[in-house]
Amino acid sequence: VRLAILGELSLQPKQTVWDIGAGTGSVSIEIARLCPTSQVFAIEKTSMGSSLITQNSQRFQVDNLTSLNGKAPDVLRDLPNCDRVFIGGSGGNIVEILDTCSQKLNPAGIVVMSFATIEYQIQAIDWLSQNSWQYKLLQLQISRSTPIGHLTRMTPLNPVTIITALLPENR
Repeated sequence: VRLAILGELSLQPKQTVWDIGAGTGSVSIEIARLCPTSQVFAIEKTSMGSSLITQNSQRFQVDNLTSLNGKAPDVLRDLPNCDRVFIGGSGGNIVEILDTCSQKLNPAGIVVMSFATIEYQIQAIDWLSQNSWQYKLLQLQISRSTPIGHLTRMTPLNPVTIITALLPENR
């Protein structure tokens, strides 16, 4: 899933990237490692998560990642404008986060979102449609093998839907 997200972001050198709902920072750290000339901001609402992001940044020796503890969209207003946004968690504020991203995203900007629930996915699609953004959906379903006696079956994990959205040109 992480590789698909990174691919959808179409990262370039010297970009400003936001990772909203960064969790432990796995996506942020991968972006920082892939694009050492970019500035990455990992936004996480839990202090434990923010602390883990800082620890993981040090462990993987990335110095172009800033961990911010706070709730989106509030913490986003003080950040520099961005070129790419990954929304891995919204805390139920997907509409407000997209409103802020719309204001702070540079031309040719891309927003990539991942969803495990249908309701937040629908809210995002409704917002994108109402604001004339182009978007596409990619759903990933991964299964793992499980032994059953001397046989093996595949046990599916929950699907993840990735939405990639492009900033409207006439904004």
